[in-house]
Amino acid sequence: MITTQTYKKSRFNIFVACDNGDIIIFNTLTGALGKFDQSTLKRYNENQLSESEINLLVQKGILIPEDFDEMQKINDDRLFGINNEKTKHYRIWPTSSCNARCYYCFEKGIKTTTMTHEIADTLIKSIYNTLNENDTLKLEWFGGEPLLNIEVIDYIYTKLQPLCHERKCNIYSTIITNGSLINEKLAYKMRYAWDIKLAQITLDGYGEAYNNAKNYYKPTLYDFNGIIKSIKFLANHGIHVTVRMNYDTHNYDSLVELIDFLHLEFKDFSNISYYIYPVWSSIEADREDSFCSNTKADINLLALFDLLVKYGMCSAKKIAGLTYKRSACQAWSKNSYTVLPSGEITKCAEAYNQIIGDVWKGVTDSVAYDFWTDDTLEAQCENCVYLPLCQGGCKSSHFNRMPQCFALKPIFEDILKWYVHHLDCQQSA
Repeated sequence: MITTQTYKKSRFNIFVACDNGDIIIFNTLTGALGKFDQSTLKRYNENQLSESEINLLVQKGILIPEDFDEMQKINDDRLFGINNEKTKHYRIWPTSSCNARCYYCFEKGIKTTTMTHEIADTLIKSIYNTLNENDTLKLEWFGGEPLLNIEVIDYIYTKLQPLCHERKCNIYSTIITNGSLINEKLAYKMRYAWDIKLAQITLDGYGEAYNNAKNYYKPTLYDFNGIIKSIKFLANHGIHVTVRMNYDTHNYDSLVELIDFLHLEFKDFSNISYYIYPVWSSIEADREDSFCSNTKADINLLALFDLLVKYGMCSAKKIAGLTYKRSACQAWSKNSYTVLPSGEITKCAEAYNQIIGDVWKGVTDSVAYDFWTDDTLEAQCENCVYLPLCQGGCKSSHFNRMPQCFALKPIFEDILKWYVHHLDCQQSA
């Protein structure tokens, strides 16, 4: 029999009822997943489990030693990520200008500014002064459309690379781009001159649906077919491409077409990955702002998950988001900054209006900086069963309309049932 003196129930167990009467049990900290029938659930609730059942549940983290503090582990992991001194991360905006007008863009109305060599020189010096021997420097090119200012990317990376080697530091880049400006020559430069390991490109639909969502200023120059070529250029040069598919409840049919197309078009590439992300519009009132349980949006989203798994474009576990998150958002880190083209510094691109300093003086608003790097959880997070999946969520939600909790939380129980159904089908096949 289970006794409270020996083991206790994990506070991170989620129970979801199935249509057949079984109960799905999932632990958000360990990732353990299984089923109870009604008899087992009754004995679990009444602390009447057999020794073999206890041993199995202890192995999975469903039951834990009485003296084990789960919250301490989660807090320690989050604190390690915040205080990690060996990795320096800079999200750099070469420009806030963009050649597209996505309806959901959080930068709507932002002042167009382009980084100059003078600002870049000061930034380079500022970054160099933070580096210690054997650090890792991660540069993330962002915008606007960062490739509208190729010159300053080239300038910054060319100057920083030898400085990093001087201090025996590892340096590499990633980029978030719409991909419209990439040709084979630029893809080569991105890989071998800027050490770009990963590029994220968003596809909001197939063909004309994509073109309409992007709303390029020069639609005769930039379109869906061109972006597909750009992705191939990048992948052919060894850059991993993450294709993000934004889902807003209005583009389901187009995303089905897109996935049908992509799985054939890129079938020979192993360095292209995919994920679907629900978006919130702060511009058009007629678009959905959230994804509530048991809506058509849920059904369609899970159908898109099915399609990606069917084609082998993503694993069911990865797309379901069932993995423990050891650290919080990058912006929480004490050594992570977003640098605007003006030289102003903020912690998060999503909260670009909350300036904490600049490249000349460094951090000048210590109160704002401390808010971002404070490892203390908010009250609503401390007792949340989903905490291991988000580590406190998005701090930029205090400054904009981003949801604090992770995007799929409102339909997480539906996702669990979907995932278990997928596993059951695999076992019976």
